[in-house]
Amino acid sequence: MRIGLFTDGYLPEISGVTTVVHWLKEELERLGHQAYVYAPGYHGFHDEEERVFRFRSRPFLFYKTSQVALPYNREATRSFKDLDIVHSHTPFSLGAVALVTAMRHHIPHIHTYHTYLAAYLHYLPRPLRPPKKAAEEASATFCNRCTAVTVPSIPIKEELLRYGVHRPIHVLPAGVHLPLFQQEPVWDPRRELEIPKRAHLFLCSGRLAAEKNLRFLLRAFEEIHKTDPGAVFILTGDGPQRGLLQEQVRRGGLNSAVIFTGFIDSAKLIDLYKASDLFLFASKTETQGLVLVEAMAGGTPAVAIGEMGVLDVVRDGVNGILAPEDAKEFGRMALELLNDRGRYERLCQGALRTAEELSTHKSALRFLELFEECLTPSTTTGRK
Repeated sequence: MRIGLFTDGYLPEISGVTTVVHWLKEELERLGHQAYVYAPGYHGFHDEEERVFRFRSRPFLFYKTSQVALPYNREATRSFKDLDIVHSHTPFSLGAVALVTAMRHHIPHIHTYHTYLAAYLHYLPRPLRPPKKAAEEASATFCNRCTAVTVPSIPIKEELLRYGVHRPIHVLPAGVHLPLFQQEPVWDPRRELEIPKRAHLFLCSGRLAAEKNLRFLLRAFEEIHKTDPGAVFILTGDGPQRGLLQEQVRRGGLNSAVIFTGFIDSAKLIDLYKASDLFLFASKTETQGLVLVEAMAGGTPAVAIGEMGVLDVVRDGVNGILAPEDAKEFGRMALELLNDRGRYERLCQGALRTAEELSTHKSALRFLELFEECLTPSTTTGRK
């Protein structure tokens, strides 16, 4: 099968969508299929992968780390007619290319709804910012032009149904590439970051942005630190709120307890997942929260706010705990878990089992099953 993956974010950009598309391509190819990626180009970056088509692009004016692709590439256009499946991972510029390609060549089009778009409107200046209802209607319009839609969690399926999406919606969570978590360590985070072995180590990884609710998470860690002065909190990644968050840390007198690492490569991040005691997560806008699954693959349970896609990943009392958006209570529940070693070890094992269920291999097999359904006229794609 020849599968076209259309995305507005790909390597070397670091994001959940990039990770999903990259590993889906690799798993599809391991299973004997040909996966083609259509993505923006990044200045100075050259692909080593085969079948990656780059489109000329410019940084998004209001979010400089993301690219906006110009929707034309002659070489890519010549390849479209050879595709069996169009699989879009964006509703924007290359998502539009996916729509046109599918219609012009009569190819089934599956769209994966990765991002809760209504939560990202704040990146646009107020004069250009559409109402939330308009963003929801735009999402529904795009999805309803596709053969089928996939979402990573049940709450996001319910959102799309509320928007008015009437195409079949399949819940297919993204996975993690487990072999990476079985490799030898490349560093000792505690030693290199000078964190005592007995200190409780908390971690959050991802984009440092408003929609991740990190200011709340720092307030919760303040409460943890009052009770456990030796505790350390690491935030990996970067983003528009980094300066604001660092100022909050300084005002709270936590400079020695909170570490901002910036972006680190995947091998070092995996070692950091494994070295941490708990993964803290406060975002209320996730379609799934792939970093939660990555932490679980490292054997690290999560303490998270139970909203949106998080509810499908964090199973309270099984692989983590769901806490309210109350800084004192969030902090108290995290420390209570760490102080109950029997319960904590059970959640560590539950986290590993969850990651196994959500491997990239199993995820690719589920997508292939859907692709085959869409290619068979006699069958329906209405399976839930």
